Amino acid sequence: MHGHYQALNLQQMVQALLNRKQLGRLEERTALAFIVGPLLFALGSWQQLQKSTSPSMALGLLAIGSIFFTAGGWWQLQQALIGDQKLPADAPRWEWCGLRCALTQSIGTLLFNVETFFSWNQQQPNDELWVLLAILPNVIGSILFLISAAFGLQEVGHGRLLVFEPDHLGWWIAIVNALGCAWFMQSALSGLPSDLPLEQVFNSAMSTRTTLLGSLAFAIVGILSLAECSEDEIKKGQTSTTRKNL
Repeated sequence: MHGHYQALNLQQMVQALLNRKQLGRLEERTALAFIVGPLLFALGSWQQLQKSTSPSMALGLLAIGSIFFTAGGWWQLQQALIGDQKLPADAPRWEWCGLRCALTQSIGTLLFNVETFFSWNQQQPNDELWVLLAILPNVIGSILFLISAAFGLQEVGHGRLLVFEPDHLGWWIAIVNALGCAWFMQSALSGLPSDLPLEQVFNSAMSTRTTLLGSLAFAIVGILSLAECSEDEIKKGQTSTTRKNL
């Protein structure tokens, strides 16, 4: 045991991932949503980079992926609310970071819903609608994702923004999630308008590539979160083995 967390080596992390799952559990539904949604985002982004692919199909994958993102965000918020009900009124401020992380990320996913569905249904919008319903939701949603990443890092670090705990599943989740949020922010900045009347952006290819990278990072977060669902089972196994050896 390392202070506030149970240390797991790589083999134990893989074992936790492969352990049988109960899909009715809230945390496992959340993890699966954060695997499926990002993978659809990644596939849609990859198709956008292929010039021969139908734009409508790629945008549709992004829109559908955003629904899974929102479902995962909603279930994550529910988990945080349940956990915070057990906190005492005088709990350290960092213990509320889980709720703040889930809340800001959930709002961000809703904004991505607006952006992706608008882009899917209005592929030749006027300037005002493009800025209002595509550019702004993408930028604000990405900012909220960055804020949620900071809260997530503080939660896993017990108030510290940066810690080094490579044998801690929660630390890997927070770090890879922050990386994904940074890539989404880079995508939003690359997608800012450079010529409003022509609806051109600064760097469309970079925006799409960083969306792809961020999506893959979030898919890894979902896989790590699925492993974290069985973390307690690994702990119990370690305890049982230790007692037998005694």
